[in-house]
Amino acid sequence: MELQLKEISKDIVKKPYGSIIQWAEQRLKLVGSKTFPVIALMPISLISPDMPYQDRKIRSNINTLVLSPSGSAKSSLTEAFGEITYSPLSFNDITKAKFIEKIAGRTDISFYCGDIYTVFRDPKLMKILEGILGEEKKLSSENMRMEINQDINAVFLGAGLPSSLTTYASMGMLRRLTPIVMFHSKEEKDNINLHVTRGMFDTSPKIVHSIQIKDFYQKIYNIQKGNDNEFEPVEGYIVDEKFKDGIYERHKELSSPFKNEQYLVTELQSGFRYMCNHAMLNLFNRKIENKGFERRIAIEEDDFEIAKNLMEMEMRMKFFIYTCNRAVKTSTNVLQLYNSILNNTEMDITYKNIAKVFLEDAIGKKIKASNEGER
Repeated sequence: MELQLKEISKDIVKKPYGSIIQWAEQRLKLVGSKTFPVIALMPISLISPDMPYQDRKIRSNINTLVLSPSGSAKSSLTEAFGEITYSPLSFNDITKAKFIEKIAGRTDISFYCGDIYTVFRDPKLMKILEGILGEEKKLSSENMRMEINQDINAVFLGAGLPSSLTTYASMGMLRRLTPIVMFHSKEEKDNINLHVTRGMFDTSPKIVHSIQIKDFYQKIYNIQKGNDNEFEPVEGYIVDEKFKDGIYERHKELSSPFKNEQYLVTELQSGFRYMCNHAMLNLFNRKIENKGFERRIAIEEDDFEIAKNLMEMEMRMKFFIYTCNRAVKTSTNVLQLYNSILNNTEMDITYKNIAKVFLEDAIGKKIKASNEGER
């Protein structure tokens, strides 16, 4: 396929995934490169065909949760997503009723929230979001005056502080999201500050513009909605058995550290989700065939490799979060465990700080309980 529209950047068409990540990294140093490997696929996942599974469909939609300390550009990250995605809708501190009022009757929505704690502390709002972001993809709500039950297609990007991990770890919502936890070393923070300094007052274009990325996404949106004069919508996938087997084998390897009673079907489906959406992002670089009444896009090796990497990233992060939560809850000496983590010079900075979040929460609860017992 060769695009005729001049306003679509040829660089993005040839290498969309890398171009979008590069744009994000230029905008948000040492943040874009850590988050946009997943976020770049989110707008496309809103309009990609759902994946067939026997006599039903598995959602293609990708939802992401980014956790990082204050000042680490969480708001800028969600705003950057809002610039390029479809039908963006930002919300922070909002009631269930107001949320329903905002989205009722709409579909193909990209939700984003820069302060996810305000959402996760409201169980009624959480239940609404779980229905929208789950396999059912439904907005369901009932009160004394009315009942709402509508199909809704959405993706969600939430951002918050790592200290809230202690709340998220035991919630089913985490299973519906790809968690990305970021901490930066002192050297990385200096690098970020230097990047910001050099970018001040510099208006010379170095990379693609957000408008060009938006145009690229919009082109694919128009195709998928049947509103394009050049191309017809893609309705399915052609997947070689070797790619299916490869995702299964990598998932099996990554599953081995988890406890035996944990089902990891959602994470297995994530691997296929990443693979299909990466292919759809490369719509103009992939073979498309007519299979019966469907136009299907062919999955290639590159889609498979990206999918394996992202599935690994997701599963390793979830494993560490679940393991920390369990280890702290079962520890007989939390303070000793805290000191051993603190003095570990070989531990990755992100994993070390995740462990500290759980341990500091447990220590705080013990101190509070002790003080209350003395009263």
